[in-house]
Amino acid sequence: MDTMPLITVLLISLPEEILLTAVGLQLFGIKLSFRRLVLIGALQAMVSYCIRLLPLAFGIHTMLQIPIFALVIWLIIRVPYLIALTCILVSASFYMVIDATLGPLLLHLTGIPLEQVLATPSLQILFFLPQGLIVFFIVLLLYFYDLKIIDLGSYYSNRCKGRFEWID
Repeated sequence: MDTMPLITVLLISLPEEILLTAVGLQLFGIKLSFRRLVLIGALQAMVSYCIRLLPLAFGIHTMLQIPIFALVIWLIIRVPYLIALTCILVSASFYMVIDATLGPLLLHLTGIPLEQVLATPSLQILFFLPQGLIVFFIVLLLYFYDLKIIDLGSYYSNRCKGRFEWID
């Protein structure tokens, strides 16, 4: 069981979920309004909080969160579930690379033990800020330079006009 204080949910989990959603959908050419992005992030942050309350072994919560995250995206924007799942798997992989690179670097540079960071919400927030900012700048880069792996937004807008809510 991994309980999260409300401040951690608001200042880490919510922005993290919004950024994961933005990266995943942007990489596949799916653009959302900021309102829907925040709605998906808020719902997923609540799901994350609830899952972390369950008495599960380490790592199991992540395996539960990924398919539920895709379900939340499917419910909000009605993109096909497999596309939502693919978007989240890609963005989660991308985020894990940043986390696995930056986390140890920050621990080394600060000299603060991991156990202390995990036990202190203020340190968790401070350690999240650099990786959150990096992902935020990557989202901006993807958005302003219109970078993507596959342009599913154009694919669906040309073939399925009016069928999906996220198509303008």
